[in-house]
Amino acid sequence: MELEVLELEGDTLRVLVKGAHTAFVNALRRIMIAEVPCMAVEVVSIVENSSVLDDEVLAHRIGLVPLKMDPRIVEEEPDKIVRLELVAEAENETITVYSGDMKSDSPDVVPLYPNIPIVKLAPGQRIYLIAKARLGTGSEHARWQPVSVAAHKYLPIVRVDVARCTLCGKCIEICPKRIFDKTVSALKVKNVLACTLCRDCVDACPLDPPAIDVSWEEGSYVMYIESTGVLPPDFILKQATKVLERKLNEFEEKLKEVLSP
Repeated sequence: MELEVLELEGDTLRVLVKGAHTAFVNALRRIMIAEVPCMAVEVVSIVENSSVLDDEVLAHRIGLVPLKMDPRIVEEEPDKIVRLELVAEAENETITVYSGDMKSDSPDVVPLYPNIPIVKLAPGQRIYLIAKARLGTGSEHARWQPVSVAAHKYLPIVRVDVARCTLCGKCIEICPKRIFDKTVSALKVKNVLACTLCRDCVDACPLDPPAIDVSWEEGSYVMYIESTGVLPPDFILKQATKVLERKLNEFEEKLKEVLSP
């Protein structure tokens, strides 16, 4: 098996995997979505709420605020509970309460975005609540899902028959990812990894058979991971491999038990 990091920037990771089976890559994808733990609010205790927002709605909004966390918590403090307190009161004018107004008792777990609106308070209105966050997984609830995108596709192969191509440009116009570039003498593929395998270029070619052939390389995949921001994408992928390894080891042990004489 071969691995190559194509892109690692911010919350985005693209990895080229060669020599793997679809089931293996898909298992990692599903684990990243549902079984890699991250922090999220589970319990909200509303002490005071005189806003127009019902307690239940307010609690739901607090529960879906993404919490940026130190990745070391996953392995070093799996039972860690973080307390976040929110106190806000409008005096002379209407105010907007934001996620950044939540105060955490741990510097390792804080709201990812400080500017998420939670509720508006009219003069004289007040809220006071205490939220408790813990590690969880996406299989429990979407708020514990560390990725917004976890996908893979086959490695595209795009071939152009330069001898037959008339440089009509129809494939360039219809390609949604703009992977083609035309020079004076030939049509070139400038970014094959961006190809979605839609084959619109093949259908648009006026020649019969088309001068463009789109296929894919068996056993080679481009994995695309986009973190919600609560954890780095490379850390999420590493954790997914550990979860998969643990599952396989557990299966091996159970298999030995049932097959032992």
